[in-house]
Amino acid sequence: MRLSYTRLLVNDYEACFRFYADILKLPVLWGDENSRYAEFDVHSQTRLAINQREVMAEALETDTADPELPNQDRLAIIFEVDDVDEAAARLVSDGARQVMEPRDWTAWGIRASHFRDPDGYLLEINSPLIPVPDQT
Repeated sequence: MRLSYTRLLVNDYEACFRFYADILKLPVLWGDENSRYAEFDVHSQTRLAINQREVMAEALETDTADPELPNQDRLAIIFEVDDVDEAAARLVSDGARQVMEPRDWTAWGIRASHFRDPDGYLLEINSPLIPVPDQT
């Protein structure tokens, strides 16, 4: 596994985008003020991303009242792996608490699975989806 992103799950996406882009002057690699997701170059192999909190809550189906998550997630740590299914199976067999089984997130361009650490922090393992070449 390689740490590829720290993703902040923010309430005020537009203000956070302007803060990281305009005040910290981090180069924007993906997204804009209205996209609800953006990635910033922090001059390392690990990127900083911001995501509107509701988007992640809806994707993981945690947008309902959950006594274990009274305030919803604020942070996600993202690890890139070569094979999401293999890594997820290993994590589960080693005792990790899986939130979402591996699936393709075509809008995000990744295959991913989600877990929680013992303190409840959200972890994502993913790998890029590679388009299948046109067979025609």
